[in-house]
Amino acid sequence: MKRLRMSISFKKQYSHVYEYLQRQGNKSEYIAKLVERDMQNYRETGEQEIRKIVLEVLQNYVHMFPVSMSNATATQNNGGILKEDADLINQLF
Repeated sequence: MKRLRMSISFKKQYSHVYEYLQRQGNKSEYIAKLVERDMQNYRETGEQEIRKIVLEVLQNYVHMFPVSMSNATATQNNGGILKEDADLINQLF
């Protein structure tokens, strides 16, 4: 399989990073793992932000259209949303 190649350079202000990288055995693998970890952190942060937004929308929805608990099929949790809505959100994420 053909390898993908890239050339990088460092500004003088990052000379300490360059020196550290020079001491690593397999520089390509080291950089790839760092980038992969950063991508995973970004993805997890994005999912957390989406979950937070969805929960806020659902909470606002409940406050805009109050549901009589005698007619509701689920009970509200402490956040003000229906338990079945919270369960659905947890399943999605």
